[in-house]
Amino acid sequence: MARAAVLPPTRLPPTLPLLSLLLLLLRETGAQDVWVRVLPEVRGRLGDTVELPCHLLPPTSNVRVSQVTWQRLDSATVAAFHPSFGVQFPNPPFNKERLSFVRATQDTNMDLRDATLAFRGLMVEDEGNYTCEFATFPNGTRRGVTWLRVIAQPENHAEAQEVTVAQEPMPVARCVAEGGRPPARITWISSLGGEARDTQESGLQVGTVTVVSRYTLVPDSRVDGVKVMCRVEHESLEEPVLLPVTLSVRYPPEVSISGYDDNWYLGRTEATLTCDVRSNPGPTGYDWSTTSGVFPTSVVVQGPQLLVHSVDRLVNTTFICTATNAVGTGRAEQVIFVRDTPQASRNVGPLVGGVVGGTFLVLLLAGGALAFVLLRGRRKRKSPGGGEGGGNDDDDRGSYDVKTQMFGNGGPVFWRSTAPEPVKADGRGEEEEEEEEEEKAEEGLMLPPSGSLKDDMESHLDGSLISRRAVYV
Repeated sequence: MARAAVLPPTRLPPTLPLLSLLLLLLRETGAQDVWVRVLPEVRGRLGDTVELPCHLLPPTSNVRVSQVTWQRLDSATVAAFHPSFGVQFPNPPFNKERLSFVRATQDTNMDLRDATLAFRGLMVEDEGNYTCEFATFPNGTRRGVTWLRVIAQPENHAEAQEVTVAQEPMPVARCVAEGGRPPARITWISSLGGEARDTQESGLQVGTVTVVSRYTLVPDSRVDGVKVMCRVEHESLEEPVLLPVTLSVRYPPEVSISGYDDNWYLGRTEATLTCDVRSNPGPTGYDWSTTSGVFPTSVVVQGPQLLVHSVDRLVNTTFICTATNAVGTGRAEQVIFVRDTPQASRNVGPLVGGVVGGTFLVLLLAGGALAFVLLRGRRKRKSPGGGEGGGNDDDDRGSYDVKTQMFGNGGPVFWRSTAPEPVKADGRGEEEEEEEEEEKAEEGLMLPPSGSLKDDMESHLDGSLISRRAVYV
């Protein structure tokens, strides 16, 4: 009996399961050639108009849009478009007076691929997630989600808060960002070192916030009149808003007296003292008095000024000025010393200049005199009769006798014998050697006599040279 042959099991190619899985996914999810493009977030200002873009792409795909709907996160449908029924707004808060499709019309035959939705009169309640959904054939449903944020630009203002000088910190300025959504951020720019204290409260419109920032420090007279800056930042603003504030602190008068120059003398006329006051508010009255209680008759009070027509002994006292304002009083004293005669004005600058100039002149003259004496002494040493042991006789003048002068080429020419001079005694000093070197240098500048003149000259016993042919009278 013949036995049937057993065939081995058939093995499928390894790529077949992957291809089957891909076809299954495509059948379950629909074709992947269309999608919805939306913005992840859209911001709109409270009360304005804002659009939520939504497009089915690509626009040339071979699909048919059977319905378009916009829904909130709570699944409430706010707008819908159907080719057979047109545009509908089934939810009363989102009626056709506030919402509309930008491209859709009541034409039931149009193929809507731009489902951009417009909000008019944007309210805080409109904020939330919105889903744009396309029902297509045969590709199925495609959707995209957009977050609509409602913002409100705050109204900003700043002002000073007038305070009275105190020892404890208190608000001196106030800055308000009213009705912002989200809340604004307020900072202060100042060199006074104060601190900001912020509070928040509900704005006039629902969902808005009002931020109040108070600039706080210890108020004193130095703070009065100082300018600080309130800086408001908000995402609805292109750049921060800067609001300047000039602080105002009420304080009693701070008094000083000017006009005394320490040169009030007997008989001086029209001398004045002025009561200088710094206060907030300004002073309402001035009172002049003296520490002795006696007010000089030659003195006249003119408000903040004290006029002395003629200075006398009674003016030699201490004057007191007391100023008053709504906060309090302040006073200052000025001691007056009356001299018998005017005090000479002293200018230290010319005095110092004269001393320096005189000293320089004396040094210059002394230096000139010293140089003259040294030069004169050197010339004496150079002359034949001015050396040590030399006399004043005419016979000892050497080559300076007129008989040794030779004229030629427009000027005198001197010549000395090249024969060695008699050797001097030992013990010659360095100064004499230096002088001898200088004399040699000077000789180098002299023009030597010609050969004929040299042959004609004859040495004399006194050291001079005499011409053999010259006739002397």
